[in-house]
Amino acid sequence: MALTDYDKVILNELIDHCVNDITSLVEFSRMPELRSMLKDKDGYDFSLGAAVAEITVGLLQGFMLRNNRPTNKEERDEMLNILGKRIHEIKEAIFKCG
Repeated sequence: MALTDYDKVILNELIDHCVNDITSLVEFSRMPELRSMLKDKDGYDFSLGAAVAEITVGLLQGFMLRNNRPTNKEERDEMLNILGKRIHEIKEAIFKCG
């Protein structure tokens, strides 16, 4: 079973929200204490990982609440495919933060 149209809309809205509000996530990711702890030179890698986690956890939790079951492999594959098509937007938003 593939993602429903509703789930696709939710996923794209989560991506849009993350891209539009990336500044606070990047500021957190670039805290010297966190970068030192993670051995992350500039916070970019952590920012990208945190953004992807925020989006996927948001979709997966909402999916579970709506459907009373976790996503199956086909649904997760479709989620990753959609995210992969838009990952450049997340990366660009992080780079724009300086």
